[in-house]
Amino acid sequence: MDYVTKPGGTISVSIDQIMNEMISKVRAAARATPRRKPATAAGALVRRIQDERRKLAQAHEAQARSFNAGNGLLLLGASTGGPRALEIVLSGLPARFPWPVVVAQHMPAGFTKAFAERLDQLCALEVREASTTMPVEPGIIFIARGGADLLFANRAGRLHVVPTPENANHLWHPSVELLGRSALQHCDPRHLTAVLLTGMGYDGSDSFADIKLRGGRTIAESEDSAVVYGMPAELVRKGGASLVLTLEKISSQLAVWAGRV
Repeated sequence: MDYVTKPGGTISVSIDQIMNEMISKVRAAARATPRRKPATAAGALVRRIQDERRKLAQAHEAQARSFNAGNGLLLLGASTGGPRALEIVLSGLPARFPWPVVVAQHMPAGFTKAFAERLDQLCALEVREASTTMPVEPGIIFIARGGADLLFANRAGRLHVVPTPENANHLWHPSVELLGRSALQHCDPRHLTAVLLTGMGYDGSDSFADIKLRGGRTIAESEDSAVVYGMPAELVRKGGASLVLTLEKISSQLAVWAGRV
């Protein structure tokens, strides 16, 4: 559902420092509706997915050499309730999904590597933690590293993801807002698709609304499925949502937009 970083050392004598955060997240968890695990979690399907991945590896490698942002780029942002929401959305993307996927999930340092590894077992696409500068490749899901922000950069004519220290001007990290702004700096907005999922606050709502304003496509998770209807609600309020969809419908809509249905 979510994570809270344990304060202090072996014995957390400063537990009161996170009292309000813990209370709000426990309350959000209590309101959440339990969901079934994605079908792809079954062992046989995981093996089939991994076999298909190997068959697609050469095709993806050829695509990567010629990839540019004009081919399409998918951004996702999430906070409280996001880990479960991302499992559902990302595991629903088909193995031949042609766009790179970049995810900013509010999460402290030390959690995102295990989170990416878990998603890698559930998804048809390969999932990597963006722990260092990496070239953006189609058919790969990049998870922003906890305790940092993730930006884009053009290097030697190729788009890369670049982890950077947390920006003190932003409240939440990895910052969805900074990810969206960086994508707008380096990509044609008309080739961007952005999805804002469950979460407290408003992170990402401004940049994602700007993506829609400048010709891109956006999805806000609906209140019917969001654990916390904060971030997606802000996107809707600002007129920045091309569509408002329940969690279970998002991946199929993305596949349609990417031309894979």
